[in-house]
Amino acid sequence: MQQAKQLTGLLFILLMISSCNTGITFPPVSETATGTHNPGQFVWHDLATSDPAVAMDFYSKVFNWEFETLGAGDKSYHVIVNGGKKIGGIFKLADEYGNSAEWISSLSVNDVGAAVTYNSSLGGKTVFKRSVFDGRGETALVQDPQGAFVALLRAEGGDPDFVRAADVSFDSWLWNELWTTDLSGSLEFYKGLAAYETEEVKNSKNPYYLFKKNDRAWSGAIGNPVEGARSAWMPYVRVKDVEETVAKAKAAGAHIMMEPNPDIRKGTVAVFLDPTGGQITVQQWILK
Repeated sequence: MQQAKQLTGLLFILLMISSCNTGITFPPVSETATGTHNPGQFVWHDLATSDPAVAMDFYSKVFNWEFETLGAGDKSYHVIVNGGKKIGGIFKLADEYGNSAEWISSLSVNDVGAAVTYNSSLGGKTVFKRSVFDGRGETALVQDPQGAFVALLRAEGGDPDFVRAADVSFDSWLWNELWTTDLSGSLEFYKGLAAYETEEVKNSKNPYYLFKKNDRAWSGAIGNPVEGARSAWMPYVRVKDVEETVAKAKAAGAHIMMEPNPDIRKGTVAVFLDPTGGQITVQQWILK
């Protein structure tokens, strides 16, 4: 495998400041205000890309996503709509950074300021300081001590209700998985950040851990399978048929990093880069 181009902290600072200055009211992470927060839950996903038009064309062909554009020009924010539900966004990187893209996952936390301080105390970097996005809530972008980018969020109106994997809509977010260069270090870090418990998955070919809370598994972690690549959070999308999805992705211009393999989760998983470089995993969920 090869990972998408690594994006520098400066790049993220510029793109996030640009987003803050648009005057846009961003969609909330939950269309129905819940009034509750679930620290440790991933609640939103954004694709930062050099070419939003190409990315939107690709994902419309692969996942049948639709888009609602807020704002105008290079400062537009393109809301991802799946089956009538707003599930994420796409926005443009500054031109000087060339052809790059990365999915940024937002993690719910109780206190953004405290989470930023905790990250810094263990050697992580603050990429974009705590700020308020109209409609979205209070957020900050950090790079954890192992090098993975993650957005910390205290959502306005509350977090979405928990949805079991078997009940996740097709072409929506199924899972988040940390590919880390320091598995033990990452496990300890996120236990402190989100008050997770960790549980090793038995009989896994490679060491694999679940981040759990209140007897629910919220995300997972594995040693980075990409040699020489930095740590990164990998978003998963649930698909009805993984082979069919890979065929669509190929036809739309994706670079397939991992084809479905019977030896890897019974052939239900594939990994690819979209034409702009955004890395994403798809999974056909077969468990009841």
